[in-house]
Amino acid sequence: MLQRFLESAHLFGIMNVDLPLDITRLVIAAALLIVAFAASVAATRAVIGIVGAMYVVMALVAFADETLFDILPTGFTGFDIGFHLVVGILALVVAFIPGRTAARVQDDSDRAHTPGRQPGRRV
Repeated sequence: MLQRFLESAHLFGIMNVDLPLDITRLVIAAALLIVAFAASVAATRAVIGIVGAMYVVMALVAFADETLFDILPTGFTGFDIGFHLVVGILALVVAFIPGRTAARVQDDSDRAHTPGRQPGRRV
């Protein structure tokens, strides 16, 4: 029974659950959890970008060979390819959207509290 969920099957008939892919997803989840609690925004963005790039590459390679050149015995399904492509693109977008830096946040805060100015009103 456990073997069915670890390898050589599709979960609910649509998602690949081969062991190499499961291990990859566990490593990705651990990396994302570690950087989620890191103080470095740059490190967080870098890991999210790497994960996004990996997912996009996996989806594109799966278009050529659904078993990713025999790494995955049962191969990707159309759902797997779509999932990895969408999540990968979204991760890349999140990684490369310019964020608010501490200096910009402080500058905006200073402007909002300038005497004689009403909040929300531009001069």
